[in-house]
Amino acid sequence: MAKVVTKQKRKLPPSTAVVTQSNELVSARYALPLGEMRLLFTVISKIQPDDTKLTVYRIPVAEFADFLGVAKGSAYTEMKKITHSIVTRYVEIKSPGRLVQTTWVSQAEYIDGTGMVDVRLSEAMIPHLLQLKNGNFTQCKLLMLLSFKSQYTLRLYMLLKQKRDHNPRAKNYEFELGELRKLLGVSVERIERTDKFTKTQEAIELYQEYRTFKKYVLEVAQKEINAKGDIGFEYDEIRHGRPVTALSFRVFSIPRTELLPTEQQLSLSLTAQSGTDLDFVETLLSFVPDQHRAKKGVRATIEAAEKTHGFDYVKRNILYSNAHASQNYAGYLNGALAIDYGHDWEIEQQQASRAAEKAQKQVTLLELNTLADDIRALQRNSKLSNSPELWQQAEVLKAEYARKREIYDAENTEEEENEP
Repeated sequence: MAKVVTKQKRKLPPSTAVVTQSNELVSARYALPLGEMRLLFTVISKIQPDDTKLTVYRIPVAEFADFLGVAKGSAYTEMKKITHSIVTRYVEIKSPGRLVQTTWVSQAEYIDGTGMVDVRLSEAMIPHLLQLKNGNFTQCKLLMLLSFKSQYTLRLYMLLKQKRDHNPRAKNYEFELGELRKLLGVSVERIERTDKFTKTQEAIELYQEYRTFKKYVLEVAQKEINAKGDIGFEYDEIRHGRPVTALSFRVFSIPRTELLPTEQQLSLSLTAQSGTDLDFVETLLSFVPDQHRAKKGVRATIEAAEKTHGFDYVKRNILYSNAHASQNYAGYLNGALAIDYGHDWEIEQQQASRAAEKAQKQVTLLELNTLADDIRALQRNSKLSNSPELWQQAEVLKAEYARKREIYDAENTEEEENEP
C-alpha cells in the first residue's frame, strides 16, 4: 500500500498578533526594504501592553520563515544580511516642538548554531512603543502586514488606517505630494553619521516623475490594500496648474469574514536571491497573468528559454501569449517560445505604439533625462537595499526609455531633414 504523505500546513503568526505604534511613529519618515520592515514589525508585535521597558526580543528564524513561506535553508542566509543592515536604518520622528533622528534598532544579532535572531530596539523607541495611552496610537494586524508584497503598500496602509481610526467622520484625507513621498520612503534626505558606530544615510529620490510614482507606488498599493486589507481607498489628484501637488484619499472599511491571507499570498521572500539571471526570470514572471504565474511548468519553461534565447525573446513571447492564448496557457506559451511567434507581433505593436505616441505628443529631452535618472536611482538603491523589486522596476523603465528614445530620435531626424 502506498504511503500517504500529508503536507504540513505552513505555520502562520497568531491572528491576535498586533503591531501597536504611536501616531508620531506611524507618521515618521523612513525607508526600509521589505524584509527588514517585516522583521521589525514582527519584533514590535512581541511588545505587550503592560511592558514597562524594552528588552531583547528573540525571533526563531525557522518560525519567521514559516510565517512568510520561505525555505528555511535560505532564510538563515537572508536573515544574516537583514540583521547586518537593519542597525544602520534611520527614522525621523516629529513630535510637538522636537524632531528626533535615530535608528530603529540598537543591536541585531544572528546567533550561529541556535537558529535565533536577537533584536534590541533603540531606547528612542520607548515613548512610541511602550505604555501608549489616550488613544495616541494605531494598531495593525501583523498577519495582514506580512501579507503585503510592497513596502509602499505597507506604509500607505498604516498612514491611511491611522487617519481613519482617529478621524473616522472625515470624508477625505489629504497629503501634499512631496510630504507623502517622504512618508513612503520614496524621497529620503541625507542624514550624516552621528557617531563612529552609525552610517551616513544617503539621499534617495525614486520615481521622480509623478506618472511613474503613480504606476509603481500608488496603483500597486491600491490594488493590494483593496484586495487584502480591512480598509480600501480611492484617491483624487489635486493640481495647481498642470502638475499634481497633492492627493486626496477616500478611505472605506472592507468587512472581511477572514483576514488570514491565503498561502499563495504568503509565499513571499525576505529578499530575493542575488544574481542577474534570477532577476531576469522574476521580471519575466511578472508579465505572466496571475492565475498562471505560480505553475511550475510555466516557470521551468521561462527559465529554460531565458538561458537559451535571452530576456527580450522570452518577454515578447509572453506578451504575445497573454494577448492570444484563450486556453491552455502553458501549452500556448511553449509553442510561441519554440517558433518565436512574438517577433512579428512585437514589431507590429511597436509600430502601432510609435504611431499612437507620435499622434498624442512629442517626447522631450527633459522627459528622457528624467526617465534615465529614475532608472539609475532604482538600480543604485536596488544594490544598496538588496531589493530585487527595484531592479525589476528599473528593467521595465529601461524598455520604456528605449521606446521613447527611438521616438525622440525619429522626431528630431525628421525636423533636421525638413529644415531649409
